[in-house]
Amino acid sequence: MNAGARGARRDTYSVILFDSVVRQALYSDLGSSADQLLDILLPYRANGGTNFASAIQTAQDVMQRGWSTERTPVVIFLSDGECHIQDQTVQGLCMSATQLGKPLSFHAVSFGQDNHSSTLRRMSQIALEAQRRAPRDPLLPAEATVQSSYSEALDTVQLAETFLGIAQSLSKPRGSLMI
Repeated sequence: MNAGARGARRDTYSVILFDSVVRQALYSDLGSSADQLLDILLPYRANGGTNFASAIQTAQDVMQRGWSTERTPVVIFLSDGECHIQDQTVQGLCMSATQLGKPLSFHAVSFGQDNHSSTLRRMSQIALEAQRRAPRDPLLPAEATVQSSYSEALDTVQLAETFLGIAQSLSKPRGSLMI
């Protein structure tokens, strides 16, 4: 996904990895290829535990630091779902994007069995409600708005398909953040 190869698109990518600790693996990357992104991310290993609140708070900080009126903020939140988070934490993330000028497009992806995904479902529902209440971006056609969503991926093939689906849905607006 080389930004130069895509012409005028200026998407940036930030990657936040989390378990019991949050690590910012990549910040506002503009030009790395998919292979380069993989090389950056593959050395990281999960150490156990899950802290959604810290991950969302870090995503909010990254979004605010890298804010651009040229891009729509997008969060792709991938987890096995085994954690809880206060509604207010997710609402704060969404409200922050709206206050900066554009509603957040939030995509929760549950990897693995669905029996622990109620929190991820709730997070995407909160984001969708906030997105629907937010003023529409006047520079973006209504059909280009990518609604917040929840998806499940039981294996790596479904996970790849999920990411491709999200990427295709984002082909018109300009995204700026990924977790």
